[in-house]
Amino acid sequence: MKKNVLIILIAFSTLELFSQIDKGNIVFSVDGNYMKTTTGNGVTTNQNVAQIKDLSLGTSVGYFITDRFIAGVGLDYYCNKESRTAELMINKFVQTEVMNIKSNVFLPNIYLGYYYPIINKLYINTNLKFSYGKLKSDYNSLIVGRVYNPTDTYVELNNSYFSDYVEGYEGNSDVDFFSAKLFPELTYFITSNFGFYLGLGGIEYSMTDWATSNSNWGINFNPENWRFGIRIKI
Repeated sequence: MKKNVLIILIAFSTLELFSQIDKGNIVFSVDGNYMKTTTGNGVTTNQNVAQIKDLSLGTSVGYFITDRFIAGVGLDYYCNKESRTAELMINKFVQTEVMNIKSNVFLPNIYLGYYYPIINKLYINTNLKFSYGKLKSDYNSLIVGRVYNPTDTYVELNNSYFSDYVEGYEGNSDVDFFSAKLFPELTYFITSNFGFYLGLGGIEYSMTDWATSNSNWGINFNPENWRFGIRIKI
């Protein structure tokens, strides 16, 4: 679907209308993405499966300080729901664990961008965004298992040598989250004031929890992560 949107962007760019960006223009933007994935590995009796749902929404306002450069502020919201299932079997030991994790974060941000006209109403713009917020997570886990533990290996096996157990855990966390992201977009103006755009992924450095310096680099241009939005210029 997102590839079709890209084709439509290029097709519409052949029309005669043209939206000129000028110094002093103000641009309002709203975008979002929803993704549902399932991952798994292992064999029949020893496997891990995760079902993940990701929702991201964003809004921003920017001011063109020149005909090409823009500076602005924005607010992003990310929500993640993940369900993990793990099954393990070793000899007479069997265990299954199910964990559910919910995370969300509001990220105020500032950004700088550069717009370059490709053809007619179509622009490619590159942006550098800095975000900071509090990442909140809640989780619960249920473990069910059976283990064989005989006191006398010479005695014939029977059910008395097997013990069943059920354990549950739950908790939450609230940590600092900082990110710096460099990302390209394609912006197409249908009229002189209204357009839509496609975020094409990007390169991101993120840090969760300052005390432990838990940081990560990510490079992702997969179409599943592209963001679609609308743009209003005044």
